[in-house]
Amino acid sequence: MARILFSLLVLSAFFGWNRAARDNKGTEFILTFVESFQRTATKNPELFVATPHQAGAFVTITFPSSGFITQVQVTYGEVKLVELDREAVELRGSIKSDKSVHVESDVEIVVYGVFAQWASSDAYLALPTDVLGTEYYVPCTAVYRNFQQSGVRFDVPSEFGVVGVHDGTTVTIVPSQAVTFDRQNYAAGQTFSVGLDRFETLQVQTPEDLTGSKIMATHPVAVLSGNMFASVGSDRGTGDYVVGMIPPVDTWGKEFVTVPLTKHTAGDIFRVIAARDNTQVNITNENTKTLNAAEFSELDVPSDEYRHVASSEPILLVQYSKTGSIDQTETDPFMMVIPPVTQFDTEYTFATVDLLSDRTEPTHHINLVVSSQKKSGLRLDGVQLPSNTVWHDVPGTDYAVAQLDIPAGTHTVRHLSPIVTVGLFSYGFVYPESYGYPGGLRLSRIAASCSTTTPVPADRVDNDCDGRVDEELLNGIDDDGDGLIDEDVANSNCAGNRDQYRTCLQNRCRNLLP
Repeated sequence: MARILFSLLVLSAFFGWNRAARDNKGTEFILTFVESFQRTATKNPELFVATPHQAGAFVTITFPSSGFITQVQVTYGEVKLVELDREAVELRGSIKSDKSVHVESDVEIVVYGVFAQWASSDAYLALPTDVLGTEYYVPCTAVYRNFQQSGVRFDVPSEFGVVGVHDGTTVTIVPSQAVTFDRQNYAAGQTFSVGLDRFETLQVQTPEDLTGSKIMATHPVAVLSGNMFASVGSDRGTGDYVVGMIPPVDTWGKEFVTVPLTKHTAGDIFRVIAARDNTQVNITNENTKTLNAAEFSELDVPSDEYRHVASSEPILLVQYSKTGSIDQTETDPFMMVIPPVTQFDTEYTFATVDLLSDRTEPTHHINLVVSSQKKSGLRLDGVQLPSNTVWHDVPGTDYAVAQLDIPAGTHTVRHLSPIVTVGLFSYGFVYPESYGYPGGLRLSRIAASCSTTTPVPADRVDNDCDGRVDEELLNGIDDDGDGLIDEDVANSNCAGNRDQYRTCLQNRCRNLLP
């Protein structure tokens, strides 16, 4: 009977009867846009929507504050651009408001929030409501000081925004800097609370770096952070709006790989943020660092170095593109969350972003991370990578990394084996604008307390509590070398026959029956 039940569980995973996998694809998103500095030549924020489903997706987009609704059909292989009303969705000031956008789909989609302004653009990969959490620490950047606009000099603020997903949510904030919120002053480290209902929003701003600010909520919330306008790596030169949607602490990891951004020659900035006291962080070519909760460490990594980052407790790693004037390149700042290797996926559907300053000159790029022995199984848009792809080994690891130029549009990356995961980072430049975000990621609760569970293929659950998910094939073999067999399975036992997965799975289940 147990074998029959397990067979049914395997079939249910394939035919979609199990709960949705925890990743950046979803059927519901509740989003907002933290404030952009640029007010001239104004362009509205946009959603870019893509779907991995060949039949396409039917998507409904609502402004809850006004009741405005629009519906669009998203075609497989294309990016659907949906323009939003800036006044309805952009947070303003350090106050509570109701400036959210609600996105629903009949099938899973991938969503990007894009705020492309002339000379000040960035975008973020949206996270669906089913992977949001209740604990966050936010990354921002150093504040752009003495910025001059219309003859007035001022410090451009850093910021973070929070969106309510459930009614009756209490959001507790511990700012890393002194802030004023709703005309009340709070010192650095002073806790204050705000009530949010579903679709309500808040934004906190201050002319200091808010990195390390803590957000706790009684129900899951969405969190975004960044700066209205920042110059990264130098207090002079071009700046940009920077933003990212932040994963909750229970999805953070302990191992990362850093890859330099193409075009840059003066290196990239990385920040490591801790969520727990006495977190030991080891980074290639750096001394061991000890961070307490809410503390961060900043690294300036040369453009020809590939680093390995390992920690004793879960951390958040964020990469920043520097201002183009620091190395005389046609680039600009952006902020990009770097997923831990345990949250890499086996396949991605992702899209590039249109930039405004010169529509004839944008360049789009991806960085890839994969096991050195598994490079040949990678497919970009269904075909092998170009034969001239240059790979670099990451010292002290079995990972290799590559930088590729790609055309504008929607793309796919996958590995032929369902247990070989790949890191993918998508970004683009045109002087003086840029964007960057992870091409996708798993959002399994690998940093939460864990209890062993029955394995169901592709459930994105850490069934064996080893900090990894879906690392085995259902084949009676110890694929990951940990002494256990079929304890945390991916959605196929036929790595070389992915396209015949249905037949393969059915045959496997028949073999399990008595």
